Amino acid sequence: MSTPGNFDYSKLKGSDFANMDLSNRSFKGCDLEDAIFDGSNLTNTLIIGSNLKGASFRECTFDGTNFKGSDLSGLCFDRMTFQGTVFDHTGLKGTSFRNAVFYDVSVKTELKNAIFDGSSMDKSTYALLKGFNADVSKVTVI
Repeated sequence: MSTPGNFDYSKLKGSDFANMDLSNRSFKGCDLEDAIFDGSNLTNTLIIGSNLKGASFRECTFDGTNFKGSDLSGLCFDRMTFQGTVFDHTGLKGTSFRNAVFYDVSVKTELKNAIFDGSSMDKSTYALLKGFNADVSKVTVI
């Protein structure tokens, strides 16, 4: 059962969460296909084991956001900043992180088809990405 303000195990296909403060919320096991999160604050938000096919995340805040076990395949996260974000066991096939910035990010998933061209990241995030077969040839370590 969900606690107030949480959306666990909900069918939210096509929902519009644009420009909302969704910090400290939970979306466990949700259908978020085609959901719009543009401009939202997702600080410390749990989006675990959820379907995010076709979702949009333009200009969001991802400080401490946890995407564990969710499918982010094919989504666009270009020019975003990720601080303490968790991508463990997450589907990232064809996901674009062009010109994104990464600090203290946890990534424990296959990355050979994710795109990191022009991105900047700390040394520990770089090492994790490289260890999971990401193409880091066009990444800057900061």
